[in-house]
Amino acid sequence: MAEITLNVKSREDIGTQSVKKLRRQDLIPGIYYFHGGENIPFAVERTELRSIWGHESGLLTIVFDGKNQKKGVIRDIQFDPVKGMPIHLDLMGIKMTEKIQISVHVHLIGTPEGVKNAGGILQQTLREIEVECLPSDIPEGIDVDVSELAIGDSIDVSAVTPDNFTILADPTTVIATVSAPRVLAEEEVKEEAEEGEEEMEPEVLSQKPEETE
Repeated sequence: MAEITLNVKSREDIGTQSVKKLRRQDLIPGIYYFHGGENIPFAVERTELRSIWGHESGLLTIVFDGKNQKKGVIRDIQFDPVKGMPIHLDLMGIKMTEKIQISVHVHLIGTPEGVKNAGGILQQTLREIEVECLPSDIPEGIDVDVSELAIGDSIDVSAVTPDNFTILADPTTVIATVSAPRVLAEEEVKEEAEEGEEEMEPEVLSQKPEETE
């Protein structure tokens, strides 16, 4: 898999005021941590983060202050809920000889039959799958072929064939489904409602019941 280089600057000042100052300078604060090691606060230029977009589950070579290199992966990116911009980055240090657990993006491949020929709607319900593997075996993404799906069909995690990694997600978890077009779905609901009304109609008697004396 491709390995991305991320250049960061070590920082000593921590706390709310320091973080605000960094963001005003268009720098994103972050923490690098390694199991059993010391946490390292850092800052990274916002433009530098562009190199990792689309590779969030990939292996990183993190270069501190232009010289000290460490291997790691992204554990979390926090975003501003209003502006949608990244505001904090968590990186986890790794050993290349030890397996890690990481979430990998799911990419849907192909156009479903139900979409192409019947106007159905493809809905992706699972966008990441958690796997376990060596850092060098982290997949760029997991491709799932949905071209054979008809309306009403779905595909789940059990359809994924592992390649140098172990899938940790529940195999019955649905990845994508093809639903009926909205108009068709509304017509089916209407028909079901009408059928229900017909079943509930009272029986009409052809003759009046005899009056009792």
